[in-house]
Amino acid sequence: MSIRPSRSLAAAALFAFTLVCAGLVIFPYYWMIVSSVAPDTLYEWPPKLWPAAISLDAYRKIFTQRPVFLWLGNTAIVACTTAALCTIVSINAGYALSRFRGRLTGAFGIFVLFSQMLPAALIVVPLYVLFRQFHLYNSLLGLAIGDTAFTLPLATWLMRGFFDRIPDELEQQAQVDGCSRIAAFYRVTLPLAVPGLVVVTAFSFISGWDEFFLARTLIASQDNWVLSVGLTSFESQYSIAWSEMMAASVVFALPAAIFFLLVQRYLVEGMTSGAL
Repeated sequence: MSIRPSRSLAAAALFAFTLVCAGLVIFPYYWMIVSSVAPDTLYEWPPKLWPAAISLDAYRKIFTQRPVFLWLGNTAIVACTTAALCTIVSINAGYALSRFRGRLTGAFGIFVLFSQMLPAALIVVPLYVLFRQFHLYNSLLGLAIGDTAFTLPLATWLMRGFFDRIPDELEQQAQVDGCSRIAAFYRVTLPLAVPGLVVVTAFSFISGWDEFFLARTLIASQDNWVLSVGLTSFESQYSIAWSEMMAASVVFALPAAIFFLLVQRYLVEGMTSGAL
């Protein structure tokens, strides 16, 4: 009889701990929204968690005085292109690493994983030189290719983990029934790896959406800025337009949050199945 109260107490403690962790994660987003609609709260002490008055003047300013819609469209183009490139390439590369085992394949897989460990600052200078030579500098396509170069190694290893879970016998049976190896891959193996495709696509999209370092280095024209770079324009030499910056941050975070809410069920399912 004494076990039940202890279990209830442990469950209550776990629930309280979960609420605290959730509050720590959610509070910065809440404060960002409050700061965008009530700019005076940024300078009040003690801070007020609930604003006394709400104003949408910061949102009016960012949409009338700055090309936020243009930056948002550029960000969407880069993120979607990065997700498409990473998904297409990682499918084939992950399948090759999973099915064609050998010394060269293993060495290539280790090299791909090692490339993920290199810091972005080490690779951005060669990328800058190459992009200037191939006329990809200051273009959205070049930025998407650069984002793909940084995201692809991890995406490839994720897809390899998903393909390792699918038995080879299914493809062999399909080949017995008359399919070629490529047809067996696209008709049998690939549909079973859909959770992995969702994970890789979501991961690549979010990586492309949040990119700042490459976008700041490889994009020079303000017309090709993404929104993460556009946020820096709210800072001048002597002041920072905090309310406008927070409003632009809300606009920047909202599409990614909606996208994540739409795919979170598939994302969690795919990550847990890939871990197995």
